[in-house]
Amino acid sequence: MPLDTQIEPSTPLVSAASARKTLGAKIIRSVSFGALRYVLLAPIPFVMTPFILHKIGVAGYGTWAVFLAINSLTSMADLGLVGTLSKFVAEHHAHGDFAGLSRLLSSALGLFLILAFTAAIVMGGISHVLITALFRGTTTPLPELMVLLRFFLIVIVANVLILLLSSVVSGLQRLDITYIMSAANILLSALGSAALLLQGWGLRGLVYAYSFSAVITLIGYVVVTRKLLPEVSLNPFRFEVTEARRMLGFSLRLYVIQAAAGIYNQLDKTFLALLIGVAPVGWFDIASDVAVKVRAVVGLMLGPVLPAASELNALHDEQRTKELYYRTQKYLALIGIPVVVCANAFTARFIKLWLGPSMSMVALPMSILITVGFINLASGPGFLIFAGRGYLKPAIQSCTLGIVLNVIVSLALIYKFGFAGAAIGTATAITVSALFLIWKFHQESGYPVARLIRESYIKPTVCALASIEAVRAFPLVKTVTWPGFVLDVLAFGSAYASLILMSQFFDAYDWSKIESFLPAARYAKRIIWNA
Repeated sequence: MPLDTQIEPSTPLVSAASARKTLGAKIIRSVSFGALRYVLLAPIPFVMTPFILHKIGVAGYGTWAVFLAINSLTSMADLGLVGTLSKFVAEHHAHGDFAGLSRLLSSALGLFLILAFTAAIVMGGISHVLITALFRGTTTPLPELMVLLRFFLIVIVANVLILLLSSVVSGLQRLDITYIMSAANILLSALGSAALLLQGWGLRGLVYAYSFSAVITLIGYVVVTRKLLPEVSLNPFRFEVTEARRMLGFSLRLYVIQAAAGIYNQLDKTFLALLIGVAPVGWFDIASDVAVKVRAVVGLMLGPVLPAASELNALHDEQRTKELYYRTQKYLALIGIPVVVCANAFTARFIKLWLGPSMSMVALPMSILITVGFINLASGPGFLIFAGRGYLKPAIQSCTLGIVLNVIVSLALIYKFGFAGAAIGTATAITVSALFLIWKFHQESGYPVARLIRESYIKPTVCALASIEAVRAFPLVKTVTWPGFVLDVLAFGSAYASLILMSQFFDAYDWSKIESFLPAARYAKRIIWNA
């Protein structure tokens, strides 16, 4: 059964507005806006990273990376409520239960306010300890660090509350709006950072710019949420203990999984800061930041899966859930495999052009993290479908395994090999835990693994490897220049696109969706299918 099969009109499970939108259309809209967001914002980190390095130096950049790591770790203070809210909002909205939504969101607002200000109070209270432990080797005076760390609490509080409102919008399957808001946040913080750095504000300018951007984004989300849900009233004083217990009963299990993601992204930076100093933190942050952004682009298909799976679970539609899984995996492989192949082939050249030969040590960790990031994404569809059903045991087992491996392996390798061991430790933990979760999903769901490999992974892998070998055998430009780099990447992309089209990877459903956005594609389909 296709993903966009209409719900029967006689079923009073959706609002009038929602009934006009098919599930497939919601997913396509979300993914399209997400792709547009990353296309438009892709230049920002590649411009800002060398600019910040030039303005505040390696030690200053490493100090800023520790600030960002602290912010990322404190985002885990939501106790798993972000994914929980997306799931519950999707279920209530599927049934048109706005009274239930009001109770749910008012209680959630009360919880998030408590969490946000608790995180700020704790961070403020241990600021002396954080500065002593995490900012070794910094060139920023300690009194300045203390002031900036306390001012940074504004970012922490605002971001925790943004998590609440963005999860509500995501649960309504309006990820297009969350992508727009996220893009505005990034653009505003980048422009503010650049302006203040040019004025000589240094690290203080970065903290001020991020604080201003976070507050403006929070205000924007409040306005958007009110417009999307005019039937729903948000009042933290209408906090209901029953609703809070229901949310926390699910979210605390989800929190283990979210905590593992936070550990994967930030643990190596913390160990590097503790054992070596802030400079390697900056190097690793550059590698992991690019890898995270690449992973986010490839993982655009995963954004709509949890609310979609929750909606299908509420409607008891197993057939469309199964189709959702295989098509998500198919599109992940279509994009992710060539990205991994391209990254491993061109990362060293990219780093040399982007940051200079002196930063060549960043290339290998970046390639490794991009590769394992895709492996981790491949476990995402199964996890999100399980989460949509309220079943988190396999994911908790997977993340527990990953956390243990990450702590032990990363600490040992960083202690032994320094910066070189950081990426290997993370890669080992992510790969083992992701493969375990994929195996567990297929074992418990009964979905055939053979279909997954046959429909999703064989053709993209063969086409990507053949394309990169062709580019290597016939390089367009042999010198290390930006035009040569761009030409080789375009040549790889063109070769891959041609081969994947000729392999008949896309079926009739895929072509129907492609043609809905690009009517001219029907002529390409005729040529390919008649070849």
